[in-house]
Amino acid sequence: MPVVSLALSLAGLAVSTYLTIAHFTAGALLCAEGEVIDCGTVTTSEQSELLGIPVAVLGLAFFAFLTVVCLPFAWRVEALHWARLASVGVGVLFVVYLVAAEFLLIGKICLWCTAVHVITLALAGVLVTGALRRE
Repeated sequence: MPVVSLALSLAGLAVSTYLTIAHFTAGALLCAEGEVIDCGTVTTSEQSELLGIPVAVLGLAFFAFLTVVCLPFAWRVEALHWARLASVGVGVLFVVYLVAAEFLLIGKICLWCTAVHVITLALAGVLVTGALRRE
């Protein structure tokens, strides 16, 4: 579990870093634009910020934290076990909100955002499975 969780955390960190750069750099976002797929519309929508903080920055902080707590040595620290589970739980709830916002409020889908959502859900599966195996 430690290696898989670290790999997923690093993948999420990479995509979140790209989305953060794209948020602050005009023309940096590479994504198809069409009737349904439109990263630009999603990443500049009202829902792309939470309390004035870009969602991409929140994702970057989330995956930076998870990268640290998923390092092999961190798996041996009992308190971090609960921190991993709690943080990924919050991450899953945020993914549910963001997917609902894409479908119901914005009406468009961002492929980069979807990658982050899939990584978050996969990471949640790995961490919960790891927790169940510990008991």
